[in-house]
Amino acid sequence: MNGTTHPWADLSVLQDLTAHLRFMWAGRGVFRMAVGPDWMRVHLVGDERPGLVISSRPGSNFVFAMQGTWPEPVRQALPLVKGNLLGPLLTGATLINIGILPNDRVLALQLRTTDDQTLYLLHQLFGARGNTTLLDHHAKLLWARHPATHSLLTQIPPKEAWTTGSPVKPMGWADDLFAAMLSQFQNRLARDIYKSHHTAISRSAGTTNRLVINLTRDLENANRGDEYRRTAEALAANLHTLKRGQDSADIFDLHDGSPLHVPLNPAITGAANMESWFRKARKAEKGRQIIAENLSGNEELQLAQQEALAQLGSVDELEDALEKLAALHQWASQHAALLPAARTARKQRTKTAEEPARLFRRYLIDGKWEAWVGRNNKENDLLTHKASHTQDIWFHAQGVSGSHVILRTSGQPEQVPKSVLEKAAGLAALHSKARHSALVPVIYTERRYVRKPRKAPVGTAVCLREKNLFTEPGVAPGVKSI
Repeated sequence: MNGTTHPWADLSVLQDLTAHLRFMWAGRGVFRMAVGPDWMRVHLVGDERPGLVISSRPGSNFVFAMQGTWPEPVRQALPLVKGNLLGPLLTGATLINIGILPNDRVLALQLRTTDDQTLYLLHQLFGARGNTTLLDHHAKLLWARHPATHSLLTQIPPKEAWTTGSPVKPMGWADDLFAAMLSQFQNRLARDIYKSHHTAISRSAGTTNRLVINLTRDLENANRGDEYRRTAEALAANLHTLKRGQDSADIFDLHDGSPLHVPLNPAITGAANMESWFRKARKAEKGRQIIAENLSGNEELQLAQQEALAQLGSVDELEDALEKLAALHQWASQHAALLPAARTARKQRTKTAEEPARLFRRYLIDGKWEAWVGRNNKENDLLTHKASHTQDIWFHAQGVSGSHVILRTSGQPEQVPKSVLEKAAGLAALHSKARHSALVPVIYTERRYVRKPRKAPVGTAVCLREKNLFTEPGVAPGVKSI
């Protein structure tokens, strides 16, 4: 895959790192699994407390080895997912092998469970955000960190995955590289926590600033309550002279005889204008004390938020990641009242092994070719724009609404027989509003020629190059649901 998120993630380095891990740790048991929202650690059996850290955090999407426990500031910064499903599935299993897909940046762990089942834990090392899946020996998806899984994460690794790379490197080579990954992981963690706190305080400070401005204006208006009432009483005394359509009135104050120039709403009657001024007077008189108290409280909050942001800026100047994380924890403790209330833990997008998180309808064509079908606009969007490979083939019934269909090609679209194309087109016709027609025109193209227009609704796709097939809607012979 093109593009990396860290400088040492070229394929040859990854192959050698994988070979090193395989040589050192294959055959060890899994002591326990610790799983967080965007990371996990596979704790292995051993006095040195070895483990594999699998990170999906943007900016540190990689896998590295470490021994011992997390430094305390890091441990405090890594929330755990309660009731994670990988713990019961993998604790007690044996790590049989560690590999990397040939020509692809996907790390694979092969494990043997206590009931003699073979499972595969696959981690995507390309893209801004990594993804991790767990498959059984039939390639059934048991768990996924994110629902839009890349096709490489849904197939059992080939034999070549377990033989690439060489563990023979200068002494300390892998340890130095893993230490660099741990350092980047900690730096990224500190950066993300700082950004989260800064964004939260800045947003609430912006709200407070607007409140202070509005309350200051409201207090000025509230202090003019007597003036509004005297204007309303003067209008009442001159109500007989007011007519609809007037935009102002020149009258006299009943208390001291001073002239008043009163703006009016020409769209309403004189009586309605008078009542409007009385209403402003009542609101001002009633709200004066409340507004003053609210203004005072928000001015105090405004000052506290400014001081908190200044202190947070000083924390961000620290260069050492562990020192910065410790300072961020202390800052958050001191300013807990200013931070938003703790949000509900991120909902796990996973299901149990008996009820796997499986997106899309899936079909197997001629025992070899897999076709995925979106079931709604959201799945269409995920399937076309996130879960599919650029060289998969995309199908859609022409001129009518319907499901997006992706035929997975393993990067070789030119190898797909025409008969398979016709059967996949039949699925696109079947899952469209033209399903009851005798023949349906279906467009198809490689997925790289399909785009989503900017700001378009979910499920929208535009085909830049296309070919056409006329097909009967239905599940053709040789096609079965999986």
